[in-house]
Amino acid sequence: MRRNPRAQAGVGLMEVMISIVISMLLVLVIYQVYEISEGQKRTITAGSDAQQNASYSMYVLGRDLSMAGNGIASAADSLDTCTQFRPLPVMIQPGASDNDPDTITVFYGGSSSLSTSIPFNSPATGAQPYVVRAPIAFSQGDVIVAKEGANCTLSTINAGGVSVDANGFATIAHTPIAGNMGVTYGAVNATLVNLGQAAAMGRVEYTVDATNHVLRSQNLLPNPAAPPPPSPIVNDIVNLKAQYGVDANCDGVLVWTDPVGAWSPANLLLPLPLPPGCTPGTPSIRQMRAVRVAIVTRSTQFEKDVVTPQYPNAMPSGKLGMFCDPAPTCEVSMNLSADDQHYRYKVLETIVPLRNALWNSP
Repeated sequence: MRRNPRAQAGVGLMEVMISIVISMLLVLVIYQVYEISEGQKRTITAGSDAQQNASYSMYVLGRDLSMAGNGIASAADSLDTCTQFRPLPVMIQPGASDNDPDTITVFYGGSSSLSTSIPFNSPATGAQPYVVRAPIAFSQGDVIVAKEGANCTLSTINAGGVSVDANGFATIAHTPIAGNMGVTYGAVNATLVNLGQAAAMGRVEYTVDATNHVLRSQNLLPNPAAPPPPSPIVNDIVNLKAQYGVDANCDGVLVWTDPVGAWSPANLLLPLPLPPGCTPGTPSIRQMRAVRVAIVTRSTQFEKDVVTPQYPNAMPSGKLGMFCDPAPTCEVSMNLSADDQHYRYKVLETIVPLRNALWNSP
């Protein structure tokens, strides 16, 4: 008797090939989903980093700007004719164009006592000890400025360099650092101003390294001839702009003014007399009431598409706007190249009143 062949069971070649094709399609879909997800993650992370960099930069600048004029305002009249150490709470050096960052210099003292100018009691030349009519307010390590007319000498008080006699006069042994070293300061018009401990005072200059996009700070005091190198603070900073808030008409209304013309650094450093109050039509640092600052950061992620934010932060023509008040007018418009428009930007602005400057009150 003939038997039927045994029934065959299993998967054929056709089924295997179809399964492979379906698996490859699934892998391709999963890869595309993963690629899109990772791209969005990198974009979000880069945007968040740019926001954090802008926020931290603004915090650092705002902290120092809020201290501008501290410890020097009470000696403003005495230091005003001293060009090297003129009591400007803030000085803005404008960039060559809207794309070039400004430089902001903040000046503040660190004296624990009122920094009024103290008269000399006897003449002193060079590194000779100063004798002034003050039994207190000076201590070892303080940075002091001797001033008479246009002559100024910056010094630091030596270790154990302060002694007080029975008449209450203080003899101060010091080491000159900068200024008019060979001048004799008399006992009639010469005064001494205490700027406080070196670690608590300074003339801090904020700049942006345009090549590496880094915000930097550099303390130009107590040794302006050989300051330390700039210290990097925050990365991915592409621009820094600032304006003075000026009460030009003595009416309490601020006018935002670029650091040019009467408010250029060259004019602000001139030894002009301080008027007793606000004088309309006469530019004076007494009219400097506030500073507004704009910081622009850029993400590290280069996007395939043009992703530059649109108005109000960016203009349709590829310009990034700052100080856009009132809209749509922007006082500063930064040009963006074709490549620049593939990055994401954050623009932060703030206004800091100069509270410590006594000349703010008309």
